[in-house]
Amino acid sequence: MDRTKLALLATVIVLAVNAAANIVPLGGLNTGQLSALYPTGFTPPGYVFGIWSIIYLGLIAFSIAALRAVPRTRARIERIIGPYLLNAVGNCAWIIVWHSRMVLVSVLVMLFILATLIVIFWRLRNLQRPTWSEFLVVDGVFSLYFGWITTATLVNFSTLFYDWGFYPFGNSMDGWALISVCTAIAVYVWMGAVTRDVVYCAVFLWAATGIFMGGASISEPVKLAAITGVAMVATCMLWALFNPRRSATFRGP
Repeated sequence: MDRTKLALLATVIVLAVNAAANIVPLGGLNTGQLSALYPTGFTPPGYVFGIWSIIYLGLIAFSIAALRAVPRTRARIERIIGPYLLNAVGNCAWIIVWHSRMVLVSVLVMLFILATLIVIFWRLRNLQRPTWSEFLVVDGVFSLYFGWITTATLVNFSTLFYDWGFYPFGNSMDGWALISVCTAIAVYVWMGAVTRDVVYCAVFLWAATGIFMGGASISEPVKLAAITGVAMVATCMLWALFNPRRSATFRGP
C-alpha cells in the first residue's frame, strides 16, 4: 500500500482506538476517569484536554493532504510519513497500556511518542520553508501535537510517582508538581528562544492558564508558578514573532 494511504489509515485507527477507550470504555473507565485516579497536583481541568480535538482535526487534515495536496506538499509529507506511522502505533499502544493501568509502561510509550515527534519536528525544520497552506496542514499540526505531548510527558511521569507512592528527592506531590511546572517553563522558553515556534509555545499558555484556573486540588505556589510561566512564555513568543529564524518564516502559497 502507498505510504500516503497508510497515513490516512493510521489516523483512522488512532481515532477509533481513542473513541473506543472512552465509549466502551476500555477497562471499565474512560481516559479522564483513569486520570482522576492518579492526581499530580498540577493536572489542569478537563476542558483543557479538549486540545486533543484540535490535534486530531489537524491530523485528519494532514492525512488528507498526504493524498490530495499539490506535489510539493506531498513531498514534504513523505519525509515524515515513517515517524508518523510509528507515532500512530505509539498513540494506540499508550491508550491500551494506560487503560490496563500499566503506568510504568505508559511512561515508556509516552517517551516513544515524544521521540517520534522530535524526529518529525526536526525533519520539517530541515526542509525548505513551508508555505502558509503547508503550515496549516503539516508544520503547525505537528508543532501543536509536539507541544501538547511535552506537557503530557511531564504529567505521565507524575502519575508514575503517585502510583509508586514516592517522589524524587523526598518531595511531596505538591513539591514535585511545582518542580514539574518550573521544568515545563524552562523547556517552553528554551524552545521558543531556539526554534521561534510560537505554536509549540502557545500550548503551554493554554495548559498553564488551565492550571492557574484549576480548583483547590492545585496548590497556590503551583498556580503562582503557572501564571508566572504564562508571562515568561508569552514574552518569549512576542520576541520570537519579531525575531523569526529564516528557516521558520513563511512564503505565500
